[in-house]
Amino acid sequence: AVTVPAEDEAWPLAAFGQVADRVIFMAYDQHWEGGTPGPIAAQDWFVTQVEAALRVIPRDKLVVALGSYAYDWHGDDTDALSIEEAWLAAHDSQAPITFDPGSGNPTFAYEEDGQHHAIWMMDAATSWNQLRALKKLGIDDVALWRLGSEDPGFWADLTAFRTGGTPDLRHIASLLNTDVSGTGEILRITATPTDGQRVLTADADGIVRDERYVTLPTPYVVQRTGGANPKLLALTFDDGPDATWTPRILDVLERAHVPGTFFVIGSNALQHPALLNRIIAGGGEIGNHSYTHPNMATLGPNETMLELNATQRLVQAYTGREMRLFRAPYFGDAEPTTADELGPALAAQQAGYTVVGLHVDPNDWQRPGADSIYQQVIDQVHAGTAENSANIILLHDGGGDRSETVAALPRIIATLRAEGYRFVPASGLIGVTPAQAMPPVPDHDLWAVRTDVAVFVALAAITATVSWLFYLAISLGIARAVMMAGLAWIQA
Repeated sequence: AVTVPAEDEAWPLAAFGQVADRVIFMAYDQHWEGGTPGPIAAQDWFVTQVEAALRVIPRDKLVVALGSYAYDWHGDDTDALSIEEAWLAAHDSQAPITFDPGSGNPTFAYEEDGQHHAIWMMDAATSWNQLRALKKLGIDDVALWRLGSEDPGFWADLTAFRTGGTPDLRHIASLLNTDVSGTGEILRITATPTDGQRVLTADADGIVRDERYVTLPTPYVVQRTGGANPKLLALTFDDGPDATWTPRILDVLERAHVPGTFFVIGSNALQHPALLNRIIAGGGEIGNHSYTHPNMATLGPNETMLELNATQRLVQAYTGREMRLFRAPYFGDAEPTTADELGPALAAQQAGYTVVGLHVDPNDWQRPGADSIYQQVIDQVHAGTAENSANIILLHDGGGDRSETVAALPRIIATLRAEGYRFVPASGLIGVTPAQAMPPVPDHDLWAVRTDVAVFVALAAITATVSWLFYLAISLGIARAVMMAGLAWIQA
């Protein structure tokens, strides 16, 4: 199979039709990146090009590739956009989308920062008109450029093309993309997705003659903050506390007089109340990292809240303070872009938490070596920009052997401090004091906290008892095996 562009004499269609099993005819880019603005595939141009291909390529070899994307011509540049990105640009600029009756391609324009943007796109209405033309030409084989950029209504078009009928394109599902604005790694979800609606007018042949977007779909909107001062850094530690490694990390931080932000797992903190209080006493702060470290994208709302609330109550019981910071397990970066990443963040935000992301990640959990951890942190901090801040550093104090992290940490602090960087708790990046990030438990809740103290102490005792019972059972099992082996040897 070969792909060949439309309206390009350098590509001999007849010759390709003779030697190829399939010729995928790219019937788009009438106006292209780098060219002048205009319809990407006007209906009359599309039909003319397909008819020309059909004259020299056998029908059973011809596959017509449809486009479903957009171009944004601005100044001397052109950007290729997905249909969703084009809708988002229209929504943000408040520019009305009009259906060009002469070409069957929607278009809109707007001004931004003194620059004119002319956007043309091929949405599901355009695709349906093209599919209707192909049906009349007796062509059944189609392809799509490109998967992921298309109007979701394209699949309704394709179903109607294959089975007959007319697609219902009126409802537009909310966008999968995320609109991220601002700079920093402290996140706030300011809007949740909404669906869109459009009205289409078709003639007796089913050809769309007009299209009007009543409302455009909108995505999650995430506002980033905390990146105003590139010289402020926050050291954050996930997956603790750990009886071995958390104290060693705290030793380093205390000697350097540097605060840390520890995102704790409730089940790990259960038997370490002293470590939680030591973090706070040293000027650090504690954030919620769930109770059992699950992939919270797979949890239901009740399970998510149980994970958050159990850890919150444990920290309240042991320290007398509340947590206001949250980082989800497996949260890879500061810009969540999918619903499964945003769902836990939104649930935590609605419960009163501030979501903390990150941009500096040396992957110390993989144990690449202390030198590698050190160099990656330094390089990533230096690579920070106004658009992609590098204020929050992710390290780990639990979840395995963290000797390499402990070894790298003093060098990280010394090097960055010598370069004029200053270390603050994560909350300090947005001007919040540690006392505000971890306020005292309200008086009216103290009775519940006192009850929680007893419950968590009992749980810790039960956990320790069960652990020792397992050790005892294993020891007795080994002793029995040794004794039986000895008796068998004597008998033999």
